[in-house]
Amino acid sequence: MDFFLLGNAWVTRNGSTHDFTENPVGTMRPGTLRFELLENAEGFPRLEAAWGSLCDELADCVTVFASHAWYQSWWEHYRGDAGLCLFTMWQDERLAGIAPLMMKKTSLHGFPLRTVGFIQNNQSLHNDFIVLPEYRTLFLENLIRTLCLRSSEWDMIYFRNVSPLSANCQSLVEVLGAERRDWKQALNPISSPYLNPSASWSDYFAHRPKRAQKSLRNIRNKIGHAGEISVKNIRTWEDFLSCREELFEVAKSSWTEQVGDSLGSLMNRGFFEALSLRTAAKGWLSIWTLSLSGKMIALEYHLRAYGREHALRGHYHPDFANLSPGTFLEMAILNHIFEETEKVRTYDFCGGFDIYKRKWTETFVPHCDVYVFSRRTRSRFAKFLEFTLFAGLREVVRYLRQLQKTRHPAPSH
Repeated sequence: MDFFLLGNAWVTRNGSTHDFTENPVGTMRPGTLRFELLENAEGFPRLEAAWGSLCDELADCVTVFASHAWYQSWWEHYRGDAGLCLFTMWQDERLAGIAPLMMKKTSLHGFPLRTVGFIQNNQSLHNDFIVLPEYRTLFLENLIRTLCLRSSEWDMIYFRNVSPLSANCQSLVEVLGAERRDWKQALNPISSPYLNPSASWSDYFAHRPKRAQKSLRNIRNKIGHAGEISVKNIRTWEDFLSCREELFEVAKSSWTEQVGDSLGSLMNRGFFEALSLRTAAKGWLSIWTLSLSGKMIALEYHLRAYGREHALRGHYHPDFANLSPGTFLEMAILNHIFEETEKVRTYDFCGGFDIYKRKWTETFVPHCDVYVFSRRTRSRFAKFLEFTLFAGLREVVRYLRQLQKTRHPAPSH
């Protein structure tokens, strides 16, 4: 079994060697530290208890996307040919930090690359490191040094879809600068909207734009005249099983099925079933359904954990599109969120800040991608592709679009 020394910390592979450092200093808690690099996926499930304890300690600053339940379900259904690269920090037998990473063959603008990055895909709406604040800098320093010692195994490190507002991301940028690494940071299109439901529903609704209020009242009245409406919140595995096929039927009828990315599509169904089982056991499952005269016509798949409710997916049956069932269901959910006794701190709409979400909120969390390059030729070429060639092409496209708007302005009303 391999292990190697970084600074004053031993790094071991596959988590089987326990070599300890000197006691940490400053504000760090007493104890000895070690770093482990887990590459054997068979060890993934054994981290569940320690991983859960760490997330519980960080409850104010983590999301359900940081949980073991999320990553275990993801790994089982989406890993493909990826290799696990799970970097952990231990204080004695207590887990103090996790970088949930994988090594994967991918491509950048058609150029094949080997990357190291978060365990994630388009289902993963918030990515971040999971680390106690007092160990943040030390953890990230050792992570970057460990990965760079293995630079022959990757062409690019790609930390995708992390918020630049995250203290971890800010510390990462500082570490990369201090270590004089070759790196770049770029904003991505995911500006995830959210709201904090501190007021009552009536107060919140009264402060929405007048045009939005009128539109929402019309939708409520229209669907109310169409038949008997029922909104349900599914929180248990048994309730999920009782309507599972109906949920997936609505999902597969939606427009997202056409691009193979609904809850019920072949590539996603197994993941969401496994995720539902694990999160229901923790009380995190929160699926909302809308039925009209006994027929389910819309649903939202949510997870509720660590004081946040995340709206991961929404689907509606196209036969009822004229009734705007998705908007009505969102309104019913928000009404409940504002009026419940134990409110969540944050309601996360997830995904991009689409136009239809702007009727609900003006606040959002930006996301960025952080790239780290090595001195190898393929890595330098990847940097040229992304930040010189295609960055220039994007600027040309933006200029041409702006020029077109100037020459052909929108008609005034």
